[in-house]
Amino acid sequence: MGIIKTTIKLILSIVFDVTDFFIGRIPVFGTIFDIFGGILAIFLWGSNGAIQFWEVIDITDQFDGFIPTVTIIGIASLIFNR
Repeated sequence: MGIIKTTIKLILSIVFDVTDFFIGRIPVFGTIFDIFGGILAIFLWGSNGAIQFWEVIDITDQFDGFIPTVTIIGIASLIFNR
């Protein structure tokens, strides 16, 4: 994977997680945002991105925003898929 492509993927992941921290805490909208995040994570990081769907379990949408799941998946993918 090229360094520019990887950097863009990581930047998108970080932007999504920061947005999820602020906007994703709105009830109901946050759940929809988590589903979109799962699709985005699969698009960016492949099948490992499906881990993002765990955030849908938090029906209050208050706790999952504190864990930058898409960014963690991205960093793990870079480390373990060399």
